[in-house]
Amino acid sequence: MKKKFYIYNILLTNGEMLEGIRIEGALEDHFIGVAVSFLPVEDASGKTIVLSIFHIVHAELLRIEEA
Repeated sequence: MKKKFYIYNILLTNGEMLEGIRIEGALEDHFIGVAVSFLPVEDASGKTIVLSIFHIVHAELLRIEEA
């Protein structure tokens, strides 16, 4: 079974725009409970960033890739 990676541009509360953020699975699938508030993601250069649900203002889905 192929993995699906979702590529997003994400706007944070501090005004920073993270572009080309790669997440395995849809963003909303990772924040399905109150206890889940941090999500490690990969930026366009391959660097890992940990996002908090409380810092995400807007996420724009750019495309879905299968690997």
